[in-house]
Amino acid sequence: MNKTRIGSLTQVAFWILIVAASIFPLAAEIVQTGPPGCTADNSDWWSYTRRPEADDETISQKRQLPASNFQILGFDLNDETFGKAAAKLGKVIVVERGDASTGRSQICYSSPGKQPKSYLIFEKGEVNDAFYLFSGGSAWKGSELCTESSLVTTNLSTASGLHLGQTSAQVRAILGKPSLVADHKIIYSLVVEKKTSAADFENLRQRNPQLSQDELHRNYEFYTLGVYIEVRFLSDKLVYLAISKTESY
Repeated sequence: MNKTRIGSLTQVAFWILIVAASIFPLAAEIVQTGPPGCTADNSDWWSYTRRPEADDETISQKRQLPASNFQILGFDLNDETFGKAAAKLGKVIVVERGDASTGRSQICYSSPGKQPKSYLIFEKGEVNDAFYLFSGGSAWKGSELCTESSLVTTNLSTASGLHLGQTSAQVRAILGKPSLVADHKIIYSLVVEKKTSAADFENLRQRNPQLSQDELHRNYEFYTLGVYIEVRFLSDKLVYLAISKTESY
């Protein structure tokens, strides 16, 4: 191959790289891949998703909570949470743990400064999205990967008003009657069937062109919304809040 030909190919490769860099910079700037060494780790005691099943004694209630309970820092708990959290709180490392039903991706933020710290952790499982707000607790592998943010404080709350330091009575005033009351914790297990929005139904139709209109309505017209909320207390002060949401057809 002559030098002119090599030079032309080099220029083409250069411009391909330039175009690619201009299209995909945002994800690389916001979220970084975590170390694979955490994959088999199960020390994240605060994770609801790491447990294959919730408490056997918990009886699900057929009711729906306001959407404000799944909103924190101005955004919702959904598939876009990781990107929105990183854009607001800073670059962060994604830690992967477990597999199959207990597989989970996590990003962690903590209050700046020394211990005791407050933590805000977002998590995506195989079928659920979750976030955790807590202070103190046992150490876990990967905690050193948390990004410090001045937005993570003891005053940080969900849009509905749930925050660290509340009493059990204050939590019940927001969430209503618990599904389970145990020593130093209360649990809410909720399930309800909801109609798929027009926008989501259209998206599902485009993703499943092989299905007839009747099949689409039969399979996707409604979905099940499952919610799990666990609140733990120390001296009747909220020190741990876990909120998990599952949408399944």
